[in-house]
Amino acid sequence: MSSVHQENGPEDVGHHSFWMPGNYQRTVKRTEDAFQACNDIVTCFQERARVERLYAQQLNEWSNKWKPLVDTSPLYGSLLRAWQCFLSSADRLSALHSSICRSLVSEDGDRIRTWQKETFHKKMFGGFRESQDFETGFARAQKPWAKRLKKLEKAKAAFHKACRKEHTAREREAHAQGNPDIAIEKQRKIQDERENAQQETQKVRARYEKVLEEVTRYAPRYMEEMESIFDQSQEEERKRISFLKQAFLSIHRHLDVTNNESVKIVYNELHDALMAINDQEDLRWWKNTHGPGMPTDWPQFQVLTSS
Repeated sequence: MSSVHQENGPEDVGHHSFWMPGNYQRTVKRTEDAFQACNDIVTCFQERARVERLYAQQLNEWSNKWKPLVDTSPLYGSLLRAWQCFLSSADRLSALHSSICRSLVSEDGDRIRTWQKETFHKKMFGGFRESQDFETGFARAQKPWAKRLKKLEKAKAAFHKACRKEHTAREREAHAQGNPDIAIEKQRKIQDERENAQQETQKVRARYEKVLEEVTRYAPRYMEEMESIFDQSQEEERKRISFLKQAFLSIHRHLDVTNNESVKIVYNELHDALMAINDQEDLRWWKNTHGPGMPTDWPQFQVLTSS
């Protein structure tokens, strides 16, 4: 990883800058990315809704399976009622999670789908009108800047080419001076070539500096126009983030059973049933129903009565 970072010098960073031609596309694409993200969010919580529905179904199946067994169990009194309360609580929780399932699909999912239709306007041949508007705005603002940059690159290339040519001519001149193997006339010709190269370098340098000045002078206007379009894009994204925040909060509200009053009531009642288990009452009931407390006819002397 370190070698990659070392290769990314200032020029490479500048090349990927928002201000460089075409790099606004990432901002334009954000609209389509947001639309797809909405699809993914809906699909994600549709799957969660299925989990809630299956859980509700399994709670109900569990309760139905055990009800007849619990009702005919050997337990009795407050202990039996406590066990039965677990099953009735499961039925009520089953209804609650079925409600969560419906909320995730019909309330949260439909809300996001409706917002998508109102916020993203599809074009006949693909894409979105909002993306096209930003694309057009950025392209219009960047066109004169890109034209000037292209002109600048051409002037810079010409200047660098002239510099290399002058450098070569100077080296030849340095090699030729005082060299007895090279004729004076040839040395003079090499000197002329160096002087011509030097003059050409000065000429294209002046041209390069002039074009650079034009680019620098135009930059503030370019930045202002680009930032104006960008701010519009930011505002649209702000609205999207704000909406999805509220959508997530709604989903959280539906899923957060810890703050659901119905759930609190179910578990409070179950807790009350458990705390109501009374060994003395249950033992007294058993004594009076199946034990020594039962009424009985003790044997007594009976006189034979005539029929």
